Amino acid sequence: MIDHLIRIFNKREKPSVTGYLKKLSINRQDLIEQVPEIDVENPVNAYVTLAILLKEKGEFYKSLKILEKLKKENLSESERKLVYLNLALVYKSAGFIDRAEEALKEGISLFPSESFFYYELARIKKISGKLEEAVELLEKAVELKKEFEDELIHTRLCLADSYIEKGRTDKAFRILRKLEIKVPIPLFYYVLSKLYYSVGEIERGYRRALQGMKLSPKHQVPFLKVIEEFEGLSIEKLKKIIKEIGLSPKLGKLLANKLIESGEREELLNLLNKLNEKFPSDPEIKELYLKSLWEAGKRKRVVDEIGNFLFILKQKKKSFKCENCGYETNTFDWICPRCRQWETLEMSCED
Repeated sequence: MIDHLIRIFNKREKPSVTGYLKKLSINRQDLIEQVPEIDVENPVNAYVTLAILLKEKGEFYKSLKILEKLKKENLSESERKLVYLNLALVYKSAGFIDRAEEALKEGISLFPSESFFYYELARIKKISGKLEEAVELLEKAVELKKEFEDELIHTRLCLADSYIEKGRTDKAFRILRKLEIKVPIPLFYYVLSKLYYSVGEIERGYRRALQGMKLSPKHQVPFLKVIEEFEGLSIEKLKKIIKEIGLSPKLGKLLANKLIESGEREELLNLLNKLNEKFPSDPEIKELYLKSLWEAGKRKRVVDEIGNFLFILKQKKKSFKCENCGYETNTFDWICPRCRQWETLEMSCED
């Protein structure tokens, strides 16, 4: 909050078109504070914008052709940065990872004080599984631009997780001990839980898993897998977890499937009654509930439930929300219109 107030009252220079395009090109809209005035007398900005649009359309060859030609022109330093960065990004999108790395390394050698080159190269290293190199690059990026700190924390946690998988719990512990996390992160509790379980501290691992599940009810599955790996997930264990953190769709469905396997029909129906009442719009819960009612011989109840469910759906409008940036729209698309991330629009129902 204090940082936010400081940013509001501090005087800032007017952002440049080059800076705007640079941030837009790496799909980091959170870094863009405002849209600057377009300089129509500068054709480089227009060509770079065209290259970005062609990349988004999947016409990588045309985009690369424009940027390669621009690279040979007599450009200013800021324009060269922009061209090199976008050239690397188009290579990456086209699947030419080696060429993207080369372009970014060339950008770093020419412009060592430009954070975006380190950031983008770190992302490539992360995708390639070279997490140690990614962390080193992000540390340099953060030195130059604090906005990349969240990415650095996330990558360090991924590195710690990889160390745990390799049995190097000592290295994982050192990473976690040095992390300065200001806001609770589910991934932090996941890695910490896994670390405690791996070194035999079962209770502490279990407690950290519960903290993570409370913090992020929509992402409980990874935590449950960790508990299952080290303790097992019996019916009694699931009941204990539900008692401690409350009933959620994930936990409820998992327990319901366990009860189906064990043949405890009466207890299953009682559980599904609670789940249906608490989460009436969950399709998987509704399916399990209707199936159980049918098998219990309650045919009329099934018809009534279906009728009520259809009525509820008619009263609600369909909307889609991006899991990445929170953007909401009534139209489905494979790419979020705001952050340009693939397959992040999730259907939700609103009154």
